[in-house]
Amino acid sequence: MTLQFDPQDIDRFKADIRGIPGYPSGEELPIRAMVFEPDALARLPGLLALAGVTPDKQLSVVMDRTPMAREGKELKPLVLDVLKSAGWQPEVIWLEPDSTGQVHTDFSQINCVKARLQPNSAVLSIGSGTVTDIAKHACHVYQQEQQISSLPFVVYQTANSVSAYTSNMAPTFVDGVKRTLPSRYPDVLVCDLKTLRDAPQAMTVAGVGDLLAAFGSYADWWLAHRLGMDSTYSEFAQTLMGPLDEIFLENAEGIKAGTLESTSVLAKLIALAGIAMSLSHATAPLSGYEHVISHVLDLIAERTPRPLAQHGTQVALATLLTTNAYQIFFDEFEPAEINLERCYPTEAQMRARIDEAFRSLDPSGRVAAECWSDYKIKLESWHAHRADFEEALRDWPAIRDRLRTLAKPPDVTARILNAISSPARFEDLTPAPAEAEVEFAFKNAPLIRHRFTLGDMFVFLQWDQEALWTQASKNL
Repeated sequence: MTLQFDPQDIDRFKADIRGIPGYPSGEELPIRAMVFEPDALARLPGLLALAGVTPDKQLSVVMDRTPMAREGKELKPLVLDVLKSAGWQPEVIWLEPDSTGQVHTDFSQINCVKARLQPNSAVLSIGSGTVTDIAKHACHVYQQEQQISSLPFVVYQTANSVSAYTSNMAPTFVDGVKRTLPSRYPDVLVCDLKTLRDAPQAMTVAGVGDLLAAFGSYADWWLAHRLGMDSTYSEFAQTLMGPLDEIFLENAEGIKAGTLESTSVLAKLIALAGIAMSLSHATAPLSGYEHVISHVLDLIAERTPRPLAQHGTQVALATLLTTNAYQIFFDEFEPAEINLERCYPTEAQMRARIDEAFRSLDPSGRVAAECWSDYKIKLESWHAHRADFEEALRDWPAIRDRLRTLAKPPDVTARILNAISSPARFEDLTPAPAEAEVEFAFKNAPLIRHRFTLGDMFVFLQWDQEALWTQASKNL
């Protein structure tokens, strides 16, 4: 299946997407080039020049210590040799792992990179999502602090793992809780298909999983919009991305086998996802209930501490939970049985619930305080839009029909995961969370941020959480 919007031809791509309903009026996508080629590595010097990087600039190369290979050769020395042969003297900024053995996107890492930058700097990130997010946010913060308009930033993507590469946002740990912060776009995205093909299969599988979030997140976003909780909704992202279920089922065999053609399709979808969220001015199109579940699991891992599981694979499994939950909601929700007064807890009640929920993870209360700072925005909006909820109760059959078109049945996600040999159960993750931790994340995910999802409906409707978990987690 040919993608309707192909980011390879940047000028045509920009012209075409301006015509999609929901494209932000007057806004220009600042990415200068996105290259998806088997030997894009050889073009790296020219692509740096296109981004405004000249050999007289300080070229900071941001990498972690993870070994990577391309056609049997070590990737990072190979890239540095290409740069040196073209006249650059790259200065490597190594990102060092923490006690878990991983590098995480937090301000200790961001500030480490930022401290090495200068007004004439240019930055090349070589890595997957975490390295990219750290590098781009360091550039963003440095530009703000120094009040400079330009700091060339090029992304050399090393895995088809997450949608960070073309996004102008950065998911960052703040007091242990993941927050999505405004950041910046790259000037150029370099997708060397041989590099992406040779990345660990677990990362490729995770890239598919990250995009499968759309099978529940589109519905979450529309539901929030219909209840007056989110005015940013548009169908721009859905149109830009295309029919993901059909695309993945058609390309699953090639993704599993690592063909260059399917590697390119996945890389382009991942690029489109970052752009879709950025131009929607929200992560909501591809981040709903499933992502907050994943964020709570990451929070638990951070507090343990232990390494994080592959983000996208964890998200895919959470999507199985949330799309199961949607089917339960469609089948069992009866508006006539709702006691409206019980649907509107007070600030004191919800603050106490959040404090109690997260006390075991952080007795200091900092995690709960960070969660409450964001959650209270949602609670205030829920009270303010009571009339919208009352109207929705009267119009439930039509709303249910609309949601059914947006939330894919869980078996669609399961078929795709099976076709690409993805982990199908949480116990198959590395490291695997305990079942009690997944249950905790499922029940408490709505409490960590202001985004409204189906999970919040279960909270405000005082749904039987034990029964819901038992039904939604069956076979997981």
